[in-house]
Amino acid sequence: MSIAVLAAVLLAAAPEPAAPAAGGKPDKPKLAVMELAAGGVEPHLAAALTESVTQEIAARGFFQVISSREIHTLLGFERQKQMVGCSNEQSCLAELADAMGARFVLSGALSRLGDALQLSIQVLDSARAQPLGRSIRIARDVAALQAQLPYAVAEATATPLPPPPSRVLPYSLIGGGALVVVGSAVVGIDGVSRDLALVRELQAGNPVLRTLPAYQAETSSISVEKTLGLVGFVAGAGLVAAGVLLNPPEAVSGPKVALVPVAGGVAVVGVWP
Repeated sequence: MSIAVLAAVLLAAAPEPAAPAAGGKPDKPKLAVMELAAGGVEPHLAAALTESVTQEIAARGFFQVISSREIHTLLGFERQKQMVGCSNEQSCLAELADAMGARFVLSGALSRLGDALQLSIQVLDSARAQPLGRSIRIARDVAALQAQLPYAVAEATATPLPPPPSRVLPYSLIGGGALVVVGSAVVGIDGVSRDLALVRELQAGNPVLRTLPAYQAETSSISVEKTLGLVGFVAGAGLVAAGVLLNPPEAVSGPKVALVPVAGGVAVVGVWP
C-alpha cells in the first residue's frame, strides 16, 4: 500500500479537528507518543513507562497528545512500517506524523545497563525533519526513572523545566527542631548543674541553711527541669529528622547522561552520583 493510501486511511479514521477556541487562539500542536522499545527489559515495564511519559506530556499542557494506544487502534506500528515501506526509523516516524496530522513524534527506548535502567527519548519535528530535543536518564529502578520524567520530558520536548519542589515545610521543621534541641539542651544542662551543686552542698557538711521542704522543692524543680530538657531534645531531634526526610531531592540531580558533539560524531557523557 502506498504512503498516500495509508495517509488517507489514517486521516479518515482520525476525528474531525476541533474548532478554534474562543478568542481565536490556535490549537495546541499534536504530539504522537510511540511505545518505548524494550531493550533487555520486560515489555510490560516499557509499556508502563510509555503511559507515564504520555500522562506527563499531557499534564504539562503544551501539546495535544496522541497516545500509543490510539495509534495502535488505527494501525499497529510494525504493520505501519511494512505498509509505508520506509527505509529507516526516522523517516517512518515522519511519515506517520504526517499521516496522523501530528507535527511531533516522541519515540525512545527503555534499556537495561547492568543493574541500572536507561530511558532515552527524543521528539522529532516532522515539519523540519530534525529532532526537537532528546533526553537520556539512568536510574536504578523504574520508580527512580518516573521521578525524573518531568525533567526528561521537558528536555525532549524543548519546553520549560518544571518549577522546583517547595522546601518551606522541611526547612521549617529543620529550623524549628534545631531551636528546640538547643533550648532543651540549655534547660537540661542547667538542671544537671543545679543537681550537682545540690549534691555538693549536702556532702560538704556545712550547717543547714535551708529547711527540709526547701530542699525537697529544689529537688522536685531540678527533676522537672531535667525531664523537660530530655523530652524537648527528643522532640526537637524528631522534628529535624522529619524535615530531612521530607526535604525533596534536587530537581535536576541524579544519574544523567547526554549526547555531546565531538570530532567525528557524538559522545555520551554524564555522571553517576
